[in-house]
Amino acid sequence: MVPPDEYGDQRVVGHSTDVLGAQGDCALNWERDTFGNRVARVRAQSVPLAIEFTVDYTVERLAGSNSKPLPKTADLGAYLSPTALTAPNDRLRNAAEELSAQADVAGVVEPAAREHALAKGASAWAARAIAYQLGVTGVQTPAAMALHLGRGVCQDYAHIAIALLRILGVPARYVSGHLLGEGAPHAWLEALLPDLERPGHRSAVPYDPTHSGRVGLNYITVAVGRDYADVAPTSGTFTGPSPGVFSTRKEASIVALDLGDGVASS
Repeated sequence: MVPPDEYGDQRVVGHSTDVLGAQGDCALNWERDTFGNRVARVRAQSVPLAIEFTVDYTVERLAGSNSKPLPKTADLGAYLSPTALTAPNDRLRNAAEELSAQADVAGVVEPAAREHALAKGASAWAARAIAYQLGVTGVQTPAAMALHLGRGVCQDYAHIAIALLRILGVPARYVSGHLLGEGAPHAWLEALLPDLERPGHRSAVPYDPTHSGRVGLNYITVAVGRDYADVAPTSGTFTGPSPGVFSTRKEASIVALDLGDGVASS
């Protein structure tokens, strides 16, 4: 997956994709998936030893609001229904009831303001719910299991917060991307909330429960979906007599910075 040309204040300046190691016919086709993500599909006739995908892209982000306006006709149904990775259990339902009760106590009754309060509360609850630890969970671990284990990584924090919001009737989606300064891909969520400046519209407002807060310019969005299963950075199948080994390597860094005074550094 490669980031879309434009996503809120994020713009792709350029991108390239190379496939090495294939023998015979090798086709690369670009398409959009159900959620609007840009996907490269590669079909190789034969791979004698190994196949390598190299993807380079440069994106530009502008300082300003992190929220992303949604079309008024946007279908939110997919982001309200639980999935295999965000299915609720009793602990999640109880937590959702607590968040709703907290909003009641705070006197937040206006529907739009309430959804914003619930989104902030769900992200904060998920941030406290588990401890960050590699190797305990995997990309197929449901939110309820991560809660039971009490340990997890970024996709677990995101799945837990998304599960809570869907129980509360607030549409939310999973975001796959990069956080500059981290070696691995990162995940967070977007709550699809009423736009307080545009009545009748909604905007995607990002939260990162792994780091206990909102996101900044150092976050690069690659794809969005209902959960991790919709936005795996690389996926596919092969047939052959030997098992395969899959590995990835990522580098993400700032290549230029404009401080707004007419001077750019790189």
